[in-house]
Amino acid sequence: MNVERWLRTRRLSWQKLEDLLKIVDGRGLKGLERDELQELGRLYRSTSADLSRARAMKLSSEVQVYLNNLVVRAHNQVYQNQRNRLSDLWRFFAHGFPELVQQNIIYVVVAFLLFIIPAAGCWREALLDVHFGQMEVAAGHPLVSDDMWHLIEKKKMWTDSAQDYSPAVASLIATNNIKVAVMAFVFGITFGVGTVFVLIFNGVSIGTVFGVCQSYGMADKLATFVAGHGVIELTAIFISGGAGLLVGKALLFPGQHKRIDALKMAVRPACGMFIGCVWLLLIAGSIEGFISPRTDIAPEVKYAVSLATAVTLLLYLFAPRQKAPLAVVQSEVAG
Repeated sequence: MNVERWLRTRRLSWQKLEDLLKIVDGRGLKGLERDELQELGRLYRSTSADLSRARAMKLSSEVQVYLNNLVVRAHNQVYQNQRNRLSDLWRFFAHGFPELVQQNIIYVVVAFLLFIIPAAGCWREALLDVHFGQMEVAAGHPLVSDDMWHLIEKKKMWTDSAQDYSPAVASLIATNNIKVAVMAFVFGITFGVGTVFVLIFNGVSIGTVFGVCQSYGMADKLATFVAGHGVIELTAIFISGGAGLLVGKALLFPGQHKRIDALKMAVRPACGMFIGCVWLLLIAGSIEGFISPRTDIAPEVKYAVSLATAVTLLLYLFAPRQKAPLAVVQSEVAG
């Protein structure tokens, strides 16, 4: 190898990396454009390789010290925020998760339609024939269980006995909600078929229960119970379902990529969408455990909670963001 020629060729890259680091030193990673962030990561990796080569070739200490300092500076900038996991977590939930939802909103909308259309259809069927709710589905189980049916006939809510929910019961509710979201997401690996089934089945179940309750004059009680937690809970399930559909779409229609490569590209944003839903479901489970079943809380208060959560979610998920979150920036630079 011609060492002098190699040094002349590589110095251009080292100088470019040094120029980018000067910008980062002055303004932070936010001072770089997206293509410059990717260039920073690429130059960091290539300069690290150059340092190893310089040591192997036993080049002058001056060259080795220069490269070592350059690599250390780049490493500190690229990985500086990884030391603060709480900060990364905050950036993800504050910026990264909403941006993922916005970027993949079409899948969330499709998940919503897969839920709401069967729900509306079954609600109408239950109004036309209340015994529609007794239709058996998988494993011989009716759409409305016998215990729930008897309570509705007596015009009683099955949640009336749950006013004194303990934290353990609240946790159980949250776990059940998370289970539905997990299935909606994970079943995307079945080319989206499982996700579609979960969304449709839950839509059918909820729509039928509402229809039967309305036939017995119980719709207002059920709506009052669902109001407080329903907005957050259903939104989280739709987003999780959208994540599952994103994975399913990548498997069904990989385009010009190999199917495994298309899956890898889809899994990362899909996982981010699902992880972002977990804390929403925990909030929904807490509201459902401590507010929704209580009859000593006025319906107006529960509807006010519903309105407040709806407005807050809209602002949280769709308020414009000026900068890419540092957690995403970090992954782009390092990757």
